[in-house]
Amino acid sequence: MDGKRNDYELVCKARLWPLIEMTARYYDFKKSDGCSPSFLSSIKRHLQHFMLWLKRQGFDSNQNRPEELTSMLLAGYRQMLAENESISLLTANQYIDHVRMLLLWGWQMHGITHPPIGSIKKFSVRKNAKNGHGRKQCREPLSWDELERLFLVADVTNTALLMLGLNCGFGNMDIGTLQLCDIDLENGTVSHPRAKTGVERHFCLWPETVRILKIYLARHRGKPANEEIGRLVFVGKRGNPLCWEKIDGNGRLKRSDAVRNRFQRLFEKAGLDRKYGIGFYVLRHTYATVIGSQSNDLREVQAALGQLTFTQQETYRHDRQVKSVSTQKKVRQQLLKTSIPQILRCKHSEAEIGEELPVNKNLLCKHN
Repeated sequence: MDGKRNDYELVCKARLWPLIEMTARYYDFKKSDGCSPSFLSSIKRHLQHFMLWLKRQGFDSNQNRPEELTSMLLAGYRQMLAENESISLLTANQYIDHVRMLLLWGWQMHGITHPPIGSIKKFSVRKNAKNGHGRKQCREPLSWDELERLFLVADVTNTALLMLGLNCGFGNMDIGTLQLCDIDLENGTVSHPRAKTGVERHFCLWPETVRILKIYLARHRGKPANEEIGRLVFVGKRGNPLCWEKIDGNGRLKRSDAVRNRFQRLFEKAGLDRKYGIGFYVLRHTYATVIGSQSNDLREVQAALGQLTFTQQETYRHDRQVKSVSTQKKVRQQLLKTSIPQILRCKHSEAEIGEELPVNKNLLCKHN
């Protein structure tokens, strides 16, 4: 009885919080849950925008409680986003997502009620609610022909990054946070949680990936600037991580992304004319497209990408690792049909004997 009484008292106390306090507690909860600095910065930026808009409508977040929000206010915020021509549909949905996550967290964790969540539903990508707004990105997946061209001109470091992008669907921050203890090159495995969601991912490394990683670690990894950086797999020439982000003392997000810069130069060197949006992250889109086109099981795609969707399946199914490995085999089957394995063999030999070996001239002619 005492336990139930205490729970009831905690719920009653939480329902007295002003919106600003619930938001601060939500932020602290996400921070303690291990969310990445970029996601924490996104929470702060998007929810500040929401509360500034509420203030203009006469709703004071420092005084008014979350339960005083109305469906009309939430629908009005959504309408404002729809009419804002300076942001894209994707950006508008990010603003909406953060408000929805805040309200759902308040209810699930503290029993704080909110208006029907449908009053601030996301914009459908199938409708032209914000057609033509914002800057368009070129995130179309790479073709195998384009991938061959990248491999032909890539150095050892970029080749290792390319293989992890294809083998595991890694993004920039995955590369920046991958630690030596995450990989087992003898058994050919890698276990690394996705920085954005914290979802554990377990992959089998292909023989080609293991071999290029061994060469990189032995001859091309930079000298770490400190002990913490020394735990990472990828270290630049100046001793820093290839990709890092943190929140400084003023609450501002600081980020450095050498992976993006390396791949912008690599695309130019390979002669690939792709407009805004080129970079390493397009490999994750390519990985998702390849496994999606080869599978009718959405669970496989979810497991391989480390995404938090299909929550009911997450509760009742325990085959994430099996599905993840299954998708990798399908990607490798496609890779083996290309000239990339031959290109890799040449690069391995070149690195091992310390001199350049010619790549098959037929491959070079193919791309000229």
